[in-house]
Amino acid sequence: MSDSVLQAKGNAIYPETVTDLSAAIGKLVVFTAGVPAVSASATVAAIGIVLDARKRVVGAVTTYDNAIGILGGIPGPVRAMISATSAALSFGDALQQAADGTLTKDLGAGHARVTVGILTDLNGAVAGDLAEVTLFTPKIGS
Repeated sequence: MSDSVLQAKGNAIYPETVTDLSAAIGKLVVFTAGVPAVSASATVAAIGIVLDARKRVVGAVTTYDNAIGILGGIPGPVRAMISATSAALSFGDALQQAADGTLTKDLGAGHARVTVGILTDLNGAVAGDLAEVTLFTPKIGS
């Protein structure tokens, strides 16, 4: 926490308790009227990433306990899901959004894309991995 009285929190990780995101850990999300949903676009910037999601059923009562990190405000590397169609990744590779909330190797200039991070997993990553990435504020580029 900074010394500023205006800083609300020490990080941009927010709890969410309305939505079942238990199958979306490591995926990017957007918000509509304050409700998160897995990002379904490779070209519309995501807002956050599901860091943790739990669904609890006790009798007839279902509750959710989600932690969503806001892109550009997360203090360190996180685990993110690599797209099933991504090329193999090496440490330092740029990452862009895929159309299913996962991340894929950046295709580079000339492609409609939103870059959101860098692979910081020392072992690299392949399709389907939950790999270490450092995320930043989404950058829309072509």
